[in-house]
Amino acid sequence: MKELLKTITDTRMVYLLMSLVLLTGYLLGSWEVVVFVTFMLNVGVWTGFCPSKWFFAKCGFKKVDL
Repeated sequence: MKELLKTITDTRMVYLLMSLVLLTGYLLGSWEVVVFVTFMLNVGVWTGFCPSKWFFAKCGFKKVDL
């Protein structure tokens, strides 16, 4: 299992998380979810820090820079 975690990057996990959250928002008809994802992407762009990337890196996924 640890070997699998080292082959998948934290960035790919963030993309997966974003797509699942957006799909959930679409299925529930919730624009608030879309606004939340947009806000978090902007946080990552402007500060260079992405909480989701940090979390997935701490979980053992391969760390890469944005």
